[in-house]
Amino acid sequence: MKTRKYIVAAMLLVVAVAAAILVGCKKEKQEVKVCDVKPNNQVIGNMDDYLISFKKRMLSATKGDESISLEQAQRDLGNLLNFDFGDANYATDEIQYDTVYVSLDISGEEVELCQLAETYNIAYSEILEAFEQVTLPNKSVQAISCSLIQDAKAAESAEVRLVLSTRGLNMPAPKTRFDETDNWRVWERLGKCDGTCVGDDHCTMLKKVYNNNHNTDCAFGRVYYTNVNSVCIHAEQYIESDYNIHYNHGYRLWVGYGNEVLNNCIDYQEMQYYYENLCQILRDEVYLTDDYKILSILDCFLDTPLSVNPNREYFFACEYQYGKPNLTGYDY
Repeated sequence: MKTRKYIVAAMLLVVAVAAAILVGCKKEKQEVKVCDVKPNNQVIGNMDDYLISFKKRMLSATKGDESISLEQAQRDLGNLLNFDFGDANYATDEIQYDTVYVSLDISGEEVELCQLAETYNIAYSEILEAFEQVTLPNKSVQAISCSLIQDAKAAESAEVRLVLSTRGLNMPAPKTRFDETDNWRVWERLGKCDGTCVGDDHCTMLKKVYNNNHNTDCAFGRVYYTNVNSVCIHAEQYIESDYNIHYNHGYRLWVGYGNEVLNNCIDYQEMQYYYENLCQILRDEVYLTDDYKILSILDCFLDTPLSVNPNREYFFACEYQYGKPNLTGYDY
């Protein structure tokens, strides 16, 4: 397995350079997130051969040789780092997410390959060094998402944001289902309803059980992901159509008012209801082409309304990561 590092940084409101539809997803007391909801369907016959060839061309480039668009730079840089580091084909029960920022010199809407090579070398070193600080057992890099952040006041530079996912495996067997022992406070990591298990809540437990049931599944080989992006889903978008179900104000995922955030207790049946809905929403209602796969849920939390709403309501929301899996015959 290969080794890497993560430098934690606050999320910024950014303009991501990608051919995608953007949906804002807000966290209480945090900046607005920008979530890419539509994969870039770049058609490449053999991704290994393409990335090996691109890497050689990039690293041998000199000033004035060749420039590419920022969109291609973002895509190829992210895909190349995933090819270098991605090693996702292992059983997993815990995933850590952190962010690295690296600068990139640009010229308008293009970047010279030699400048991209400098950024690539720095990013490679940062990832390699940083991963050594992660304490997860049996660890490897699951995926790296890449986006460019442009500052209107600095037309000659951009920031590359690399969100890294490190997978690990603890023993004994990971939790993969809910049972009668599951009754959880809504949020703020308040634990179970009897005051035990502080550090988790209904949001974190939905994330854990989903991730434990949706690992990369391949018989052999090293799996890496390309075109890695993230998406936000929001409870406000999913109204319960079955009028016989009376959970939390008629939504398929948790919705409640301020006092309910701290005082409500979610029992086993309600937890199972939310989990089944979350799985169905991600499986059936999120736009992904057949050759893309949901990697994992990055975070689940409570959010304020997406629409104009005078009430102090809170809505369950999740950010998840997706990408295109590739089984590689190369390992260098």
